[in-house]
Parts: sequence; C-alpha cells; structure tokens
Amino acid sequence: MKNKILCTLLAFVLIIYSLISITYGTDTNSINNEENNTTTSQNNEQVENAIDSLNQQKEEVEEKINESNTLLEYVQTEMSNTLLQIQQLDDEILKYEERINELNEKVQSYEQSLEILKQELEKTIQEYTVKDEIVRERLVAIARAGEVTYLDVLLKSKSLPEFLSNFYLIREITETDIQLMQEVEQKKNQIEEYTKKIEEENTKTREIKAQAEQISIVLTNTKSVQEGYISSLQENEKKLNEEITKYKEEQTRIELIIMQISTSQNVDIQYTGGPLIWPVAKAGSVITSSYGYREHPIQGIVKIHQGIDIGGVGFGAPIVAVLDGVVSFAGELGSYGNCVMIDHGNGITTLYAHGQKILTERGKEVKQGDLIMEVGSTGNSTGPHCHFEIRINGYTQDPLLYVSAP
Repeated sequence: MKNKILCTLLAFVLIIYSLISITYGTDTNSINNEENNTTTSQNNEQVENAIDSLNQQKEEVEEKINESNTLLEYVQTEMSNTLLQIQQLDDEILKYEERINELNEKVQSYEQSLEILKQELEKTIQEYTVKDEIVRERLVAIARAGEVTYLDVLLKSKSLPEFLSNFYLIREITETDIQLMQEVEQKKNQIEEYTKKIEEENTKTREIKAQAEQISIVLTNTKSVQEGYISSLQENEKKLNEEITKYKEEQTRIELIIMQISTSQNVDIQYTGGPLIWPVAKAGSVITSSYGYREHPIQGIVKIHQGIDIGGVGFGAPIVAVLDGVVSFAGELGSYGNCVMIDHGNGITTLYAHGQKILTERGKEVKQGDLIMEVGSTGNSTGPHCHFEIRINGYTQDPLLYVSAP
C-alpha cells in the first residue's frame, strides 16, 4: 500500500513539473509573440483544465493516504484472538527481558562493589597486621623494662632542662603508643565491617541471580507458548504479526537511543530553572493528543504517549527552545522523523519531533525562544504537528506539568 502511494505521489510530482515547464514555455512564447494571443489563451485554458484534473488526482491521492492511515483503526477488528494473544505474549516477553537486563545490571553492580570491598578488606588486613605487630613489640618492650618506669626516668634527670626533655619525650612515646593502639582497634573494626558488607553483597547477588534464573525460565516457557500460537497463524496474520513485532523492536531501539542521549553527561551545562515557554511560536496552536496511556489502533504496540502533540498551525510553523540549553541531538530518528533534543542540565532534556526542517545542529548552545525547527509531518505522522517531550534522567514527564498551553 505504502509503495503504491509513494509511486502515485512521484508520478504526481513529475506531472506537475512537466506542466510548470509547459506553462513557463507558453508564457515565454506569449511575451515574445503577440500574434499568438489566441493560441496562448487556448493553451492557458488547457493548462487550467489540466491543473483542475491534477488537483482532483491530488485529492484522490491524499484520500488514499488518509485511507492508509485510517486502515490501522480497523486492523484490530481483523486480528484474530490468536494474533492478539501473540502480541500480548510479546509484551510479556519484552517485560521479562527488560527485567532480566535490570537484574543482570544489578548483579554486575554488586559484583563490582564486592571486588572493591575485597580489595579494601585486604588492604585493611595488611595495615592491621603491621600496626598490631608494632603494638605487640611495644608491649613486650615495656614488660621487659620491669620496674623501670617513666617516673624513674624523670627522677633520674640531673637538671631541669633534662627533666623537661625526658618529660616531653615520654609524653610523645605514650601518645604514640595510645594512637597506635587506637589505629589497631579501628582497623579491626573496619575488617569486621567489610566482612559483614561482603556477606550482605554476596547474599543480594545470590538472590538476584535466583530471580533472574526464575524469570528466564518463565521467559522460555512464554516464548514456547508464543511459537505455538504463531505456527497456527494464517499467512496474512503472520505478515501482520511480523510488521507489529518490527514496529515494537524499532520503538524499543529508538527509546534506547533517546535514553542514552538524555542521560549522557557530555554536555557541560547547569540547569538555570525558570518557567518554560510554549514550544510552537505561532498563534492558534492546540493540543491534539495528550500525554499518558491511550488506546492505539493496533493493540499491543504502544501503551503510552510519551509527550503531547501540538497541531493546528500547519506546515512550517516555528518550533522554539523552551529553555536555555545545548542541542544534544539534531537529525532523523526513526518514527520521530526529524527530531531535536536539547539538554538543559541536571538531567533535564526536551525533545521536539516530526519537524519539516531542522534549523539547528548538535552541540549548539541555544537560548529560550531560539528557532530550532519547523513544524512538519516526518516520521510516523498523519499530519503537521510538533510532538513535544520533557524527560528527567531519561524518563518522560507530562509536559503540561511544566508548560502552559497558550
């Protein structure tokens, strides 16, 4: 269907181009040759008729495009219960895989923490051993001194300067011994603390690994059930199922890219706060789709609309930065079409999608109100609008919590 529409549109563009050439040639001839006024008038009339015909064809093409978009609304009624179950299982599989990845990341984090704790423990034990040995030697030396005490040393001083010198020396020795003993006790406590933490981390790691293994078993069983359903599908259902699955995979891929861009720390910028302005700088804009969970024409593909759609302004309307920041992405991004992302610092990112034309570039510093893109209908879009998202540490928030519609 899409290929047929594209071919029809291409043919339409070529015809328009030919007619423009004809029109231009006709106008030139009429200027250079006044004697052909009657012929020119006839040609103009033919051109007008041809344009009327083409406009009618254009309307038919647009109608077919709209039909192809609205077809999605009826796909669900054509989907069998088996296909619906397959897609529901696919959703479960994606959740299981996501959960397993999260658990594996936790295991990796705990294992890294364990390695650091073990190194600290080993270092602390070595320091404890050295200091403990020194303390033991000091205690042995004091014991061997017998009745010779610090007081005897002081009383045997022959002069006041010698007395004061011996007094300060004894005090330093005593303080050093006390400090050394305290350090030994401190290292001993650290060893016990590290040992306890290692045991806790080991326990957490074992528990998480057990959870991951259990989910892996459920995941395998779910895939087996899904494969059984898939084998019973008819050819047209198999094709539809493949298209839905590809769509989901593409959405997952794009979301991962956005998450990585949103959470990267490559941009050196501090969030300045302050109110955010409306992203479409043209009067008459309206919200055509809100943030949050919504029904999708094909069940199981999209569960949540991650931003707001702003329409009612037509192609080319200006899209502006809602706040100061640095452009972290500017280019084509799958179903988002032409897309711009701006990093505002402190994990706050805004996203603008489906643009007709990008007017900025990655790495550029922008001020609030700077023009960054024009409203368009690129990517997965049925008409000119701006899809606008606000993300904090990669996760979407309802934009209307931060901006007010005009």
